[in-house]
Parts: sequence; C-alpha cells; structure tokens
Amino acid sequence: VKLYSKNSNEKIYNALNSLAPNIPLLNSIEAVRTCESRKKTFMLMQTRCKEIKIPEFYSTRDEVLVALSSNKKIIIKLDSHNPEHIKKEDRILGIVSNQKEFSTILSQYDFDEIFFQEYMGKFDIIYKVYVINNWIVSITSTDRLQGDKHLSPLDLVHLRVSIDEMLKNHILKIGKQFRMSIFGIDYVIKNNVPYIIDINDFPSFRRIPEAVSLISDYMYNLLT
Repeated sequence: VKLYSKNSNEKIYNALNSLAPNIPLLNSIEAVRTCESRKKTFMLMQTRCKEIKIPEFYSTRDEVLVALSSNKKIIIKLDSHNPEHIKKEDRILGIVSNQKEFSTILSQYDFDEIFFQEYMGKFDIIYKVYVINNWIVSITSTDRLQGDKHLSPLDLVHLRVSIDEMLKNHILKIGKQFRMSIFGIDYVIKNNVPYIIDINDFPSFRRIPEAVSLISDYMYNLLT
C-alpha cells in the first residue's frame, strides 16, 4: 500500500512492529518513515552516503540567512514528501534570494513544515532512476520548474538512458543504507557531476512496463 505522508501513519508502523515484527518487507518501516520527510531523507544521506553529491540543505533559520547573505538562491518545498490532495508541482513553494522573500514565505507556513535547499538552477532534463533489488533503469524527465505549458506529447516522451557504473553503485548503497529494495532516485547533472535531488521509497513505475513482472518475481523469490 502506498501511503500519503501524515501523522496517522504512525499507527500503521506501530501495529506492524508490534503485531507482525517478522513479516517480510520490501522496504524497512524506518525507511518509509524517513522518506516521508525531506529533512530526514537528506540528513540520512549526508550521514551515511557521504560520497554522494546532494544540494546543500538548511535545518535552521540562521543557516538559511547565512546562505542568503552569501548570495545563494534557496528553493523552498513542503517537508512532507507525499501530502494528500497536493499536486507535485504545488509542493514547491518558491525560490528566494533575499531575507524579505524568505520572511514572506515563512509567514505562511510553520518553519517545521518546510524544507530549505540550495537552488541548483534550471535543468532541461532531470534523470529518474528506478531500482528493484539489483536491477536498475534510468529515464529522462522534464523539469517541472521550467513551467513550459507548450510542450508537445513528443517532447514529453521519457527516454531510457544509460547510467554511470559508479553512480549505479552509489545508488545501490543508498538502498542498503536506507534498507530499501524497491525505490526511486531523481538526479540532475551540473558541471558533469550528478546531484541526487530526491528519493522515493516506492515510486510510480507507470513508465517502466516490465516493472510489474520484476516486482512480482522479486516478491515471490523473497517469500520462497
């Protein structure tokens, strides 16, 4: 079951831990809980996957103000990764470059509800990686921040692309550190360096037609 990110999920996690502690899991309960929060996700990556490049993120007001005073742009998102009834594009609250813009957004939200991250700039393409155990496939996607409403269906075709072997190993390490066997990664390339910008504990596989059989086979082998 794919859960929306909300506090009531704790009842489900606690029930699984207490009533079915030995049930086979595709992803650990702790991983699912972590991926509900962007802050927790990037803190875990920063702590356990130090060789992986991620955009700088800020946990306190002072860190945000210092970054803004250094002429850095900051993208502000909802910390909740998969909130109910909110479209993906609406989870991005804005991009700020000064204290006044920062204060304006902060006046509308509680600080703990939002996530602050270095703005990497606009990218024509973002890369989406899907992992099922040790099987990995990568496709391209269009950056939502571009706001281009005139793309044709052909422009939106998601093309499969090769993935660098070192990056592939780093992504598999993320799975081990988070204790996930089925997950998704979004990354961008800046100055020939890949930066991971998002992790999904169970992404939509709608553009990966063989995913259903691969996930089914993996579940069958896990159980038997």
